[in-house]
Amino acid sequence: MKRIKRAPWALSVVLCLGCTGNLDGAGTPQLGASGAAAGGGAATGGAGMVGSGGAMSFAALSPAPAVMARLTQAQYRNVVRDLFGVTFTERELELDTRPYNFSVIGASESHVSERGVSLYQVSAHDIASHAFSEPAVRARLVPCLGTALPDSACLGKFVADFGLRAFRRPLKDAEVQRYVALGVATGMGEPWLGPQEIASAMLQSPHFLYRVELGETAPEHPTWSRYTAYEMASRLSFLLRNSLPDGALLDAAASNRLSTAEGVRSEAERLLADAAPTHTMVDQLFREYLDIPLLAAVNFPADAGMPGSLAVSLGNEVSSLVNRIALDDRGDMRTLFTSRNTVVDAPLAALYGLAAPAAGTSAAVELPIDGPRAGLLTTGAMLALHNRLNRTAPTLRGSFVRQRLLCGTVPPPPDNIPPFPEVDMGAPTTVRAKVEAHATNPTCNACHRLMDPIGLGLEEFDQYGRFRTEYENGLPVDNTGDLDGAPFKGARQLGELLAKDERVSACLVKQMYRYASARLDDGGEEGLLAELSSSFAASGYQFQPLMLALVQSDGFRYFKPEAP
Repeated sequence: MKRIKRAPWALSVVLCLGCTGNLDGAGTPQLGASGAAAGGGAATGGAGMVGSGGAMSFAALSPAPAVMARLTQAQYRNVVRDLFGVTFTERELELDTRPYNFSVIGASESHVSERGVSLYQVSAHDIASHAFSEPAVRARLVPCLGTALPDSACLGKFVADFGLRAFRRPLKDAEVQRYVALGVATGMGEPWLGPQEIASAMLQSPHFLYRVELGETAPEHPTWSRYTAYEMASRLSFLLRNSLPDGALLDAAASNRLSTAEGVRSEAERLLADAAPTHTMVDQLFREYLDIPLLAAVNFPADAGMPGSLAVSLGNEVSSLVNRIALDDRGDMRTLFTSRNTVVDAPLAALYGLAAPAAGTSAAVELPIDGPRAGLLTTGAMLALHNRLNRTAPTLRGSFVRQRLLCGTVPPPPDNIPPFPEVDMGAPTTVRAKVEAHATNPTCNACHRLMDPIGLGLEEFDQYGRFRTEYENGLPVDNTGDLDGAPFKGARQLGELLAKDERVSACLVKQMYRYASARLDDGGEEGLLAELSSSFAASGYQFQPLMLALVQSDGFRYFKPEAP
């Protein structure tokens, strides 16, 4: 059983707040996996989901245990901004990891190092000091506090109000008393130091740094637990806004409206109607899913007319494409692989051989109907990723399609793999010839046949995403490929095949499920994923109906308690 690494929590937390190592004062929280996904359409109110794919019942679900995810760096920044109403400069924090694509999964699996604890302590002190040095900010946070000695009643109100938002739940009386005592003790010389130290201590608490989900007994299913109304408010908000719950969500939790699927759907619809955070959520989900952060490590050659800002341009194009189809046009998500509409700036236009918009601006364009580009796979971002430094890597490109877009499995490479022939030892040859020769080795063939026939069909684009018809040595490019017995020629035709492949839409459902639950899906939830995929298809493969079906599903609202 996995537990939060405790030592050493900040001294102010341990001494002033009486932290015993237990987050709820009753028992040590258990870490594992967390349930999320399934169902579709209208809710039945508790015993499953009814959607276009049919009825979902408890019998179809064996939920996993809950996780306890630490705030990611982005979530930490967003939460402190929303808590104080101030945008702070970025501070060094414990690094995020991205196992299985998503930083939220890394946050649920990683421990906090001793250095990480120290960084949180310094950050909390700096944030609180900065916020309370601003008269307007402190007057907004603690309007009742005067210039005399600390006011216990006023501090109590601040602790209850600020703590509700910081911990995403109401504080217990004992917690309020401990924080008030801290504020009185530290504010004797300067009253404003009291709430400042309270805020600093709260920002170091496990209740702030972790998304604590302990749940409650589910009377409708006694062997399961359901997330409490406040935990559901937090789950919804961190999924759809990547930050703490707003006042309306907290009010919905206080009135217990989030204990039903209908109440969850109503609040999710409200949050999804807010365009800016919804676009941000979609942007982060797909950037991590598609490995966009890795573009920062690509060394684009400036002497070939590729400015250092090209990586940003490539990432922005993918964000624009995804947001337009998923949210702005509310379209069929499968058209991600076939759309000829995109947005380019000057560096990207140069890469694509298009007329450039004015410097510093972007323009919507329609790619040529007879050109080599259309859809996600032909974007410079997807083509510049997963290559070797000096050449394309069909195996890596094919692996990305196989594992990330089709959710397939590639066995790990065996030991003692013979080296790839990077240098021509005789007459000039092509990447295809080298890959095919390498894959004839019996040790390599079993894996390579899953990846190479896909990646070889993308050889018309070099390692920077530029279209080509021949290699630097003058030999022609062969862009024929094969997707599990379906031949194709070039990236556009591969995109057309993927758009029709049900494995791709099912894989998108699985990736969203993982993102929403902050863990890998596990056995016992296949029925949920199948039902959610069916609902996705019935909606015309639209993103928002899929998200609504997910959040009101039993998989998102219940979990299975771990054995003591």
